[in-house]
Parts: sequence; C-alpha cells; structure tokens
Amino acid sequence: MKFPVLSGSRFGIDLAGLAAAGILTICFGLGAFVPLLQERSVQREAERRIEDGRAQARKLREQRFDLEGDLARIERELTETRVEVEPISRLNARISSLTELAGRHKLTLDRVAPGAPQKAPKATLLPIRMEGRGSFPECRACLADLRKAFPDVAVSGLEIARDSAAGPDNAAFVFELVWYAAQASQPAQPAPAK
Repeated sequence: MKFPVLSGSRFGIDLAGLAAAGILTICFGLGAFVPLLQERSVQREAERRIEDGRAQARKLREQRFDLEGDLARIERELTETRVEVEPISRLNARISSLTELAGRHKLTLDRVAPGAPQKAPKATLLPIRMEGRGSFPECRACLADLRKAFPDVAVSGLEIARDSAAGPDNAAFVFELVWYAAQASQPAQPAPAK
C-alpha cells in the first residue's frame, strides 16, 4: 500500500487550518470556561458573605442573651432594694424611731430638730439634726445601723468631738441627716368651666 505524498503547499494549508481550528477551539473553550470561573468566584464570595452574616448573627444572639441576663439581674436587685418612702406626715414616728435607735446604742440625745422640707423631683427632702453625747464606737455603730434600718435616710454631715467634761471615752456628736419622704399628693384640680 502506498501513502500519498503530501505536497508542501497542501501541507501548509492543512497546518494553517489545524492551527486556526485549534485557536478557535481554545477561544470558544475560554469563552465558555472564563464565565464559569467568574460565576464560581462570585458564588464563593456570596457564600463567604452568608457565613460572615451567620457568624455575626450568632454573636448578636449571644450578646442579646447576655444582656437579657444582665437586665433580669438588675431588675431583681432593684426589686430587692426598693425602698417604700413614707409621707412627711409621719415625721413624729420617724423622729421617735431615730431616738430609739440612738438609745439602743447608749447615746444621749440633747436635741433632735427637723429642718424645713425641700421639694425634689421625686421626693421631699427633710433635714434632721441630731445632737448628743456618747462613745466613739457607739456613734459609729449607730450610724451603721441607721443606714441599714432607714435606707431612706442619708447622712449629709457629721461632727464628733471629744467631750472632756464627760470623760475620756465620751464624745459630743452632731448627725446631719436628710430624710427622703414621699411627696405630698397634689389636690385634685377642678375642671375648667366651659
């Protein structure tokens, strides 16, 4: 069997045709493959953004859970420390209670005097001045018990000085207190005439 011999010009045309077909195949292949690569890149970016969003949502849920726990704890603490304030009309009972507290600590009261009430946004502030004599440790203990027994009373001033006439362990004291009393209710206003 004899093979035909290709002539040089025909062989050149065949090679050129093959090269052109190869180039066209590559171009069509790239034309189809490049958009697939770009689409895959876009898809990966979208998946990354979705995963970032999920991670952020998990973190926000955890923060919300922590904040709700903190809020519940604060609300419990507020409920436990809530102070029911008494009206200023109970001044005599309050002074009697303060006098009894001083007596339990063996303090001698020379004077207990309320001051003029002052209006505040949520309470009526009533200064109370207590003057007397007693020992330094009992004065300190009395103030500590006052804070526990009367959470609506603040100490605004304090003077303790040695009372040399009464003995080496005795002191003269002045406790400046502020009682946070309930505001007086406003009388009902009559409706304006029409």
